[in-house]
Amino acid sequence: MKLTEKQMRFADEYVKSGNISAAYKISYPNVKKDSAARSSGSRLLTKANVRQYIEERLEELTKESIAEQDEILQFLTSVMRGEYTEQIPV
Repeated sequence: MKLTEKQMRFADEYVKSGNISAAYKISYPNVKKDSAARSSGSRLLTKANVRQYIEERLEELTKESIAEQDEILQFLTSVMRGEYTEQIPV
């Protein structure tokens, strides 16, 4: 089942902040009370399609932030050969 635009925005905001209430208030600006945002956001997180989307986004972010083997080997090789010089911002 496809996500609505608001559900997708909620999921993206939740991935960014980890805060259910804040993510819900951004996605559904008519909701003002924290308690209502928290309970409605919690309900959204029980929906399989929303959960799946969040899991996929988190997996993508994890993959992007971890160096791959060839990147590590290239860096280590350049260090061993003296090609890498540390640059310290001043």
